[in-house]
Amino acid sequence: MSLSYAESLSYFPHKGKVGMPELSEKSDDLKIKLEKLEQMIRQSRHTVAITGAGISTDAGIPDFRGPNGVWTLEKRGEKPSFNTSFDKALPTFTHRALCKLEENNYLHFVISQNIDGLHHRSGLPLGKLAELHGNVFAEECEVCRAQVIHPKSVGSYCRKRTGNVCNSLKSRNKSLSCRGKLRDTILDWEDPLPELALNMSEQHCAKADLCICLGTSLQIRPCRDLPRKTRKNGGKIVIINLQKTSLDSLADLIIHERCDHVMKYILGKLNLNFDEKPSVFNVSKYSHIKKIILLSGKSKCGRNFIGKNLAERLSASLLHINDSLKHEYEKIQTKDSCDTDKKNMIKWAEEKCREDPTIFCRMMIERYDELYSLNPIWIISDIKSYAEIEFFKNHFNDHVLIVRIEASNDVREKRGWNSHADIDNPELESQLDKNVRWSFVFSNNEQDKFNEQMNDLVKLIN
Repeated sequence: MSLSYAESLSYFPHKGKVGMPELSEKSDDLKIKLEKLEQMIRQSRHTVAITGAGISTDAGIPDFRGPNGVWTLEKRGEKPSFNTSFDKALPTFTHRALCKLEENNYLHFVISQNIDGLHHRSGLPLGKLAELHGNVFAEECEVCRAQVIHPKSVGSYCRKRTGNVCNSLKSRNKSLSCRGKLRDTILDWEDPLPELALNMSEQHCAKADLCICLGTSLQIRPCRDLPRKTRKNGGKIVIINLQKTSLDSLADLIIHERCDHVMKYILGKLNLNFDEKPSVFNVSKYSHIKKIILLSGKSKCGRNFIGKNLAERLSASLLHINDSLKHEYEKIQTKDSCDTDKKNMIKWAEEKCREDPTIFCRMMIERYDELYSLNPIWIISDIKSYAEIEFFKNHFNDHVLIVRIEASNDVREKRGWNSHADIDNPELESQLDKNVRWSFVFSNNEQDKFNEQMNDLVKLIN
């Protein structure tokens, strides 16, 4: 719980200004400011968001310096009346809106002072997020610095040892695990910020031409100084917060309004509306994944055979997108229905993918969640579209290898491919060839050296 976190911190008298009054815009002024913000987002080439506790209050997590914030009440000798556990808190509209902006290239990096893990749970790609003060769901190895993010909060604060050990494989000897002691990632008052996260934050702010600060009073250094790097680059600063902040004098636009209200307006104007009901892909559950190998290729090219061989050599989990597709299709069929042939299933799948190109990727992972949740290597067959590849790259960052399986038409016909009833999609094939930089191309023809290529691929994965 956020209150237990606050109580775990060491004594620190300099907590900044607390209990300042919340302000609100007049209706006409608010409309003008929201229109201006929309134009700034549209015109920006590199946008960074800095988030604070104010974006999580609608999830039931109290802020710190608001009229009923943790530090404000502490000063009065009181405690918050609402205090949702971190495990039960769900991403707010603002969390999900930031994901939507990132998906559509309106937002390029998020810097968070929050420890609640809600940016992870909203599906924001790990490579686009810096959590400067830690994450209650994360542990870090004190030897190799590898992080593990759990589906439940660690229950420890202030960089203490959790009693767990690191199972990451050693860089020099892949058969041995690190076994270093794990610590929680939550900082105490005077702990130094994580070097990598801080460096990334500084680089993105220095590059940005727009820095949007949401739900933060910008009182804690060094985070409060990051927008200055955008200003130094000639960029603009926007502050969305109910209270005054320490950087108001530098801001190009100040909006005293709830973050959710502002984000609903912006997404509506950008035609990026989504279902009000949270539909999150909780990537934090899969932080143990070290490698994801995506296998793509035409019908009867040998994807499944190669995938099975790889899985045996690497002790990896082999997942099939097509299995989930068939499983979902069978759910809509009646017992006496004869409408189960391959062509009708493909037509149904194409209609579903037009609505959401990555729907079967998510269904596959969720379906096999418990079975494969502990395996650090996944091999995924049946990749057909660029959108599916982008889904895995966005959520699993640099852990993804993309393998193209090639086979001649003659060889494919020998394996049962019927050229007169070809189910390959030329448009999707063209899109893949045009946009994807393959990590490895595997020639699976009869005359090619199968074992040599397999050995080369295993070396690349390791």
